Amino acid sequence: MMARREMIGLLTAAMGSLALGGCGDTDRLRYRMKVEVETPQGIRTGNAVREVSHFVPWAIPLPGESRPQWRIKGEAVKVDLPGGQTMFALLSSEEGNSDFSGWGVWWLFRQIGGRKIELWPAGPVTNAPTVSAPRPMLVTFTDIADPSSVKLVDPTDLAASFGPGVKLKRITVEITDDPVTSGIEKRLGWLTESLKGYDFHPEGIPVGNFRGLFTTEKFK
Repeated sequence: MMARREMIGLLTAAMGSLALGGCGDTDRLRYRMKVEVETPQGIRTGNAVREVSHFVPWAIPLPGESRPQWRIKGEAVKVDLPGGQTMFALLSSEEGNSDFSGWGVWWLFRQIGGRKIELWPAGPVTNAPTVSAPRPMLVTFTDIADPSSVKLVDPTDLAASFGPGVKLKRITVEITDDPVTSGIEKRLGWLTESLKGYDFHPEGIPVGNFRGLFTTEKFK
């Protein structure tokens, strides 16, 4: 007969699987995105660790269900630049694909292999010349306290946004076991004050809806 303690352990494990969305297999990939910018004052760097969960249910999907399930946990990369300016590499791609930081990066690592992939300079991935890596959307703020002052940043012309001598040097993603980065709301107070977890479409903002662009943790 199974001991009471063993039974409780099995029930706990089963409930954990159900909490992920049902019985199935979950694979996780944690990576660090690093952004390097050349400035007249030297290289400025920002990085953030994100985690992608890929859950594949054992059961056959019901009509209308989307399987497998992808989840991303983390936040945008912020790079502090001369003159009190800050550039953000968002969770979405430069084309506005919200799956970029989850499925997009996952696919790159699974397709290409290795532990580190260079997303910038632009062009085919070094060890997979037929694959062009997607890149994150870059933005800045005229007034960081005002979300409506957001502006897109051209990765090929950072000088237009931040002044002469400022140039994007490199963007990489690398597999890591480090903790997921958090705390961006300390820099962007309006993430919790203005958005309130709902869709946010201020007039004139080129990146559209802010939900999930800067962090995944404020909209649960």
